[in-house]
Amino acid sequence: DGGLKEQRENLENKQKRLEEDIALLDTRKKVEQSKLDEVLAEESVYRLKALEIRGKKREIEENKNTTLEDLTRGLLNYRYTGLNFDKDRNGGLIFIFTKIDPNEESREFTFALNLNENHLYELTACNPKLDTSRTDVLLSNLNSDRDNGLNSLIVGMRKLFKATL
Repeated sequence: DGGLKEQRENLENKQKRLEEDIALLDTRKKVEQSKLDEVLAEESVYRLKALEIRGKKREIEENKNTTLEDLTRGLLNYRYTGLNFDKDRNGGLIFIFTKIDPNEESREFTFALNLNENHLYELTACNPKLDTSRTDVLLSNLNSDRDNGLNSLIVGMRKLFKATL
């Protein structure tokens, strides 16, 4: 009986150690599952952020393409109407009109536009010379309405040049 009792105790001790090992493994499994769940949740958040960023990038690219197309179309329209641009020595912009004089379509009518130290636009050159009281009104409109003033200035200057004929 002593041998059986000893074997029984050994088996019970092994069973107890196995149960402890199982409990320890279950605890580790729960901890690892918890970590895995956190990682999966984090991955899900990052996937959503990535999708959102891709969507914003696509939107920016589309807007950039639209803007580029609009600028190209606008530039072609200006060129068709005989408007060209150049840069002056002071960093300003020179507007060059042609197709104003029906007798000489290539004749150039020009004006230069610069920003002064007060961040206001001013005419620094004009050929042929125009009535400053009329150009001052156009400049005032440009300086007070930066969104639409440039278009008004260009159209107004073209009309003033045409009136010199």
